[in-house]
Formats: sequence, C-alpha cells, structure tokens
Amino acid sequence: MTENKRSSFDDLNWGRLNLVSAQDQVADQNSWKVTYQQGERVVRVACRALPELGVPHGIDNDVTSALIDNYMSTGLPEDGEMILAVSELMQLAGFHRNGKYREMLAVSLDRLHTTSYEIAGGWRDHPNRRWTTARFHFIELLEYTHQGEAGKFDERSMLRIRLAEPLVASLRSGYTKPLNIEFMQSLSRPRTRIIFRLLDAMRYNPEQPDEIIDEYEVGLIEWADQCKLPNTRPDTVRRALEAPHEELLKRGYLRKVTLEGRGKLQRLKYEFSPEFTPVSPVLLHRLRLHGVTDGVSRQLVRQYTTSVLLARIDLFERLVKSRTLQIRKTAAHALVHLIRHPDQYSEDGLLSGKTVIQSIPDTSAGESSRKVATPDDDIPAPNWEAELSAFDAEGQANFVVRRLSLLYSRKFKTAELDTLRQMIELGQLQPVGLLEEAYRRLASLDAQGFVQELRDRLQHAEYAFPR
Repeated sequence: MTENKRSSFDDLNWGRLNLVSAQDQVADQNSWKVTYQQGERVVRVACRALPELGVPHGIDNDVTSALIDNYMSTGLPEDGEMILAVSELMQLAGFHRNGKYREMLAVSLDRLHTTSYEIAGGWRDHPNRRWTTARFHFIELLEYTHQGEAGKFDERSMLRIRLAEPLVASLRSGYTKPLNIEFMQSLSRPRTRIIFRLLDAMRYNPEQPDEIIDEYEVGLIEWADQCKLPNTRPDTVRRALEAPHEELLKRGYLRKVTLEGRGKLQRLKYEFSPEFTPVSPVLLHRLRLHGVTDGVSRQLVRQYTTSVLLARIDLFERLVKSRTLQIRKTAAHALVHLIRHPDQYSEDGLLSGKTVIQSIPDTSAGESSRKVATPDDDIPAPNWEAELSAFDAEGQANFVVRRLSLLYSRKFKTAELDTLRQMIELGQLQPVGLLEEAYRRLASLDAQGFVQELRDRLQHAEYAFPR
C-alpha cells in the first residue's frame, strides 16, 4: 500500500454495518447472515455473492472507501454516476500502479457489482429519522474500456460506475463522518484497515451523529458478527483480532483494549486515544480560517458537538462582519473565547448595533488569521492554467475528464472519454483551451454543438479507441 495524504468522509450507514468481511481470504464462502441487537432494534444483514468470486473481503474495503471518497469529491451527482480512470481509482485506493493490482481491482469491482445485500432494520434514513430495509449492490452499474480480454484493465482503461441508490441517498443527505483515509491506508493489513474503519464508525451515535464516544464496549461474539468473521469460537475470534489490536495500539489509535469474562460471554472494551478524536474536515477548515490550531480544534470537538461549533463560528463571523465584535488579541483567541463563553455574546447585541466587546484590532496578527470569508466575496473565474499546473500530463487528463463528465453529464461515452484522456496525455489536445471552450459553450447555450464537435474530433483521432 502507498501512503496517501488526504482526509475524507465515509458513509455512516456503510461504515457502521461493515459489509466487507475482515478476512484476508474467503475460500469458497459465497454468503453470510448476521443478526444482532442495537438498542431496542434487531438488525438483520445478509450478503449473497457469486460462488466464483466469494463475498466482499480484504481490499474491497479500500475500493469502497475510495469510491465513496471520489463520489463526494465530484459533488455528489444526483444519479450516483461517476467517470474516472482505473489508474485514478488505484491511486485513491492507495494501490501500487502495476498489473497485479490492476487485476485485483478488476476482481474487486466485479465482486462489488454482483454481490447483493439485504439490511433489515439497520439502514438509517436520517433526514426522516426512520430505520429502513434496503436491498442493493454496492455498484449498480459497471462499465469500462479495455484493449484486449474482457475483465482485464490496461493503463488506459476508463470506468463508469453508478453507486447503489440507498448509498447515494445516504451520502447526499449528509449522513457521513470524517475518515482519516491517510491513516487507514498506512495500516499494514486489509483486516486491520477494515477493523479500524468499523471502530471509527462505531464511535458515532447513529441517531445523533454529533455525539462521539471515547469508549466502546461490545460482546466478543457480537463483534465477530460485526467484523463478518465466520468462526464463532471465542479463541478463534481472539486470535483473528490479536494482530489488528496490536497495530492499532502501537500506532496510537487505541489507548487500551480490555477483554473480560469467559467463553462466549467475553466482552471487549475499546478506549480511543484523544489524539484521534474525529474532526469534520468542514469544521476543521472553518476553524483553520481563523487561525485555530488542529490540537485546539480536537479539544473543542471533545467538548461540543459539530452542530454547536458550526453555529458558534457562524455567530462569530456575523459579529466580526458587522463590527459588533472587534479583535483584541487574535481571531483564534476571540473565536475560542466565544465558543467557550457563548453567554457573553448575544444576537441581541448584534441586532441592536451594540458593541459586544470594546477593543482594537490586533495589528500584529497575520491577515490570514483575521480574514473572515463571507458569501458576498467576489468569486473569480477559474484560472485553469494555474489549477492544471499542479498536475503532470496524466493528472491534467484526469482533471479534464472529470470536469467534462460533470458539466456534460452522460453526453460522452466511456470509450470517448478514454480517447479524450489519451489525446490530452499525448499533447494532441490542450487542456486549458478545452476547458475554457467547454465552459464558454455551456454559458452560450451551445452545449450540444460543443459535444458534437469534440465527438467528431475524437472519432477521427489517431489514437481513437479501437472498435
């Protein structure tokens, strides 16, 4: 696995249910069923896979997290569809760029496309505060380009993937949690990565996702069901968990793991390290804008819910914008003071025009720590040359294909996007000019003309996709 330095989000339904078995190999297992108690609810989860592929397991966890990450980063399209290169998905999943991993990815996508799940009473429709029954395949549509044999990717292969409708609805409703994907991908084994992702999701109250726990207790056999480990013998389960526990303790994610009781009545108690208190990337960004350090942000998250913190940041920004609140020391200091002492800062002061705190601006603070972003700020037109300069030729090609797929949804075939990506990589199409033209034609209501002209050029390209 290669380390990938980025933060991400996970779907809270998928993360808590853990529909990928924490096994490295599944032999001939093509189904499983688990039933467990969640408060007053009984949750039943079943999985059925093709015999030749087996149930999702191992690296399928990395692929599902990468696809959710990509779907979120493309702006959560309503139809759940996304276009990306195989090489791009391999990078997102933290895979090495070689033939072995391409083959593994092809099998994984096939497995996630053909495996069916049924969740009874355990899938959360959070906006409506209801528990539902859901039946789906993680990937509902899988289409890809290839040069030779079916089922085998090459370096040019492009993917068109549509995620399951219940998953899309869950993600679009905001029923998500932060996922430290950099840390997850740095863990040595698929089993450890799966258990980390599951543990991280279990820290959230499913009915009140703002509530995060520092300790989690569960029966050993129940935990085996959650991890989708097939053997319910306590000694076998303990051995399966031993190495993941050791690595998560050594890496500092877990502070302590305690096992108490005997036989099938044994219970596990996990204690999480304070340094790994989850912080929403959106919240972290808002706090960083005002110079609040990440360490202080984690302390605040341990004391207040995300919704409370976001509301108090909103209040702070309104008070600063109206000059009702002036900065005495630094923006970070003033914001943290407001968060911890909200009773000293009222909307009444803002509405009546009274100054909440008499002070003078701190001229020693950097401009970045005092600047408050407002919706009224002018948004400049995209500078494509600057944006693309951060990428190599392959990255520029991926960027352009992603943008065109979003702007001209379903207008281009996967094979055409394969050819487009290749032409950009080879310098036969200029990415900056292409993006400028795509946006200009869209604004002038000539989208179809642009699509037809580009399609004609792709069809006659020297490197056109073989028919």
